[in-house]
Amino acid sequence: MTAGAIRNRLNPEDGVTITEMLVVLAILGVILAGMTTLFLSATSSQIEQSNRYQAQHNARLALDGLRREIRCAAAVTTVSPNLLTITLPGYCQKPVTGAPAPFTWCTVGASAPYELWRYSGSSCTGTGIRRAESLASNAVFTYNRASAGPVQTTPVAGGWVAGGFFQPENTYSYDVTALTSAGTEISGSVQSLTIVPMADRSLSPSQITVSWSAYAGAVSYNVYGRDDGATTAEGLRLLTNTTSTSYVDFGAGFASVASPPLGTVGISLVLDLTVADTRQRFTLGDDIVLRNSGRR
Repeated sequence: MTAGAIRNRLNPEDGVTITEMLVVLAILGVILAGMTTLFLSATSSQIEQSNRYQAQHNARLALDGLRREIRCAAAVTTVSPNLLTITLPGYCQKPVTGAPAPFTWCTVGASAPYELWRYSGSSCTGTGIRRAESLASNAVFTYNRASAGPVQTTPVAGGWVAGGFFQPENTYSYDVTALTSAGTEISGSVQSLTIVPMADRSLSPSQITVSWSAYAGAVSYNVYGRDDGATTAEGLRLLTNTTSTSYVDFGAGFASVASPPLGTVGISLVLDLTVADTRQRFTLGDDIVLRNSGRR
């Protein structure tokens, strides 16, 4: 190709029109908008999944902590849907101590999302540790003794004689359960009596009268005693089975070594990062049997 031909080829000043340029920019804008939406959606999804995993992870750790403490607890002292106070023996605490102490788990917040906190002490105050968050409900705890079986009155000591069976300053506890025709055994709350010494300290009771209200649907009652069941399961053994609503304990041997049903604490942690539409709702739950106590 000659120099003249090359020059003639380069001389034309033809280009794209403004209309063509606008069409190209419009197409490019649509593509970029779609890609931007895709990237933003992916980023938002990653953040939501990360937050959801973290909330579930914390809730699982909280549930594991509740399992350990409830199974080791010596007593349940307070229970409501949003609060649980238990007594931990010294060997169940970290660090290990020489004396039992109360610990409280409770939900905090005026409205959802709620938080689950653990406090050292018998109330939901003071210095605590947050164990879970993003709870959609503050109703976390249930207890199989909350709907009590037979309602006992305070046991009454009597028959003060020299050398009576029931010794002053000792505590004696009783658990009355209702047996239904379906074979279900329903426990009431434990009632205890601490023997107060009389002026004449040579005398002590020879009997303790246990009484309770009739329970609808009961065909008979089991009466368990007699050691301090407020802090330990040991010693609460079957004294008698009766159709009456009272029993006089003269200190005789146990009818059998059977013990009353153990208490069970139900846990339900309902998590949701988007409470309004429930699209991330997740529930962790368990029924935890008190191994060291459960008598109250």
